[in-house]
Amino acid sequence: MKLLLLISVAAVCVALSFAWREPWIGGVGLLIAFVAMFTDRDDVRTDDERSYETTKSVRNMRHRNR
Repeated sequence: MKLLLLISVAAVCVALSFAWREPWIGGVGLLIAFVAMFTDRDDVRTDDERSYETTKSVRNMRHRNR
């Protein structure tokens, strides 16, 4: 939810920079977008976490590329 909010604020700032012709507002929007991108967490648990063996689907994907 936080990512969507920050990206929305960034898009509004970039749009306002074109409407008001103030380039610093667009810079603030880009900074907000970078903060949103780098603070986004992946909360989805994968099967490989805390496991010594890879899952069958991962092994199949790795085998296909050889």
